[in-house]
Amino acid sequence: MARKSAKIPASPVAVATTLVVSDLRLRLEFLEQDNQKLLGKIEKKRAELDNLMDRIRELAVEVSQRSAPLLQQLLDLDLKLHAAFAEIFSGRKLGKQTRKNIELIYANLQEAGLISPRRDRVEQPESDPSGSADEPNEPDWEWGEQHSSARFEDDSPKLDRDELKKIRQIFLRLAEVFHPDKVTDPETREYHTEVMQEINQAYQSGDLAKLLAIEKKHQMGEIIDRDNQNDLLRRCLSIKQENEFLKSQFENIKLELRLAKSTPQGSMLAEYRKLSNAGHDPIGEALAQTQAQVQAVADVYQFVLDFRDRRITIKTFVQGPAIFQQMQEISEEELFLEFFGL
Repeated sequence: MARKSAKIPASPVAVATTLVVSDLRLRLEFLEQDNQKLLGKIEKKRAELDNLMDRIRELAVEVSQRSAPLLQQLLDLDLKLHAAFAEIFSGRKLGKQTRKNIELIYANLQEAGLISPRRDRVEQPESDPSGSADEPNEPDWEWGEQHSSARFEDDSPKLDRDELKKIRQIFLRLAEVFHPDKVTDPETREYHTEVMQEINQAYQSGDLAKLLAIEKKHQMGEIIDRDNQNDLLRRCLSIKQENEFLKSQFENIKLELRLAKSTPQGSMLAEYRKLSNAGHDPIGEALAQTQAQVQAVADVYQFVLDFRDRRITIKTFVQGPAIFQQMQEISEEELFLEFFGL
């Protein structure tokens, strides 16, 4: 009768090695999954930020285009008003007190913002090279072109030294592979040139996730020996470090997005969307206010012309245009409400 051979037990070292390798495989799979999730989250959040900035710029362009004709009218009226006052001061014989009264009206119009301050009447810092003597200030309008771009760069999160070092290391590795000068084949050189442009753009913007994605795509053909303990350990440590940097970048992008939303431009966009969803035309409503301002300035201009051309008396002119009386009535009403705590 054949005797059964005795089963030789595995050595403790072999068993331990197998367990370690098995644990490292699981660990590597977990880290790789986490890495992919982080890259996806960063790409999504980056797209959200880019979309926000694009929408802010689009809104600024729309506002600028729709407001340009009205703003030009205001600028033209401003120039004409200054010219009309200049003709009054130079072309009419005025008594001392009358001249003072007219100068007071002129100054009040500037102080009220109906016309721009005269450069020769406003003390400017010596280092201020702005404009010529007759150049009017652009009207201060809530939806004006001054909001055409977001200005939160100074508040944007800064990358720490370790992350900058990591970004530079990956950049250098990728540049070593994809620099166009390292290949001679025209087709390959063209491909490397395109990839290098992406690499440079990601490096300049500090986009670690983008650099890692490019590197990962390049490494798709590489095979990790999942039975080699050293290879597994090295790969685990490498991906773990990458994930730490990716988490940091994800938090930075979230902070940058919050800062963008909290800027005047971001708040304006949020309000625009809210009003638009409610069926309003925010730009049109703002333009209606600007149109009213144009009409007010046009009325003042006609008032000044009437005095220049002697259609009204000095006594009528020194009382000021009708808008001054309206402003005075509003001020008295505000004072009354404030006095009685209303």
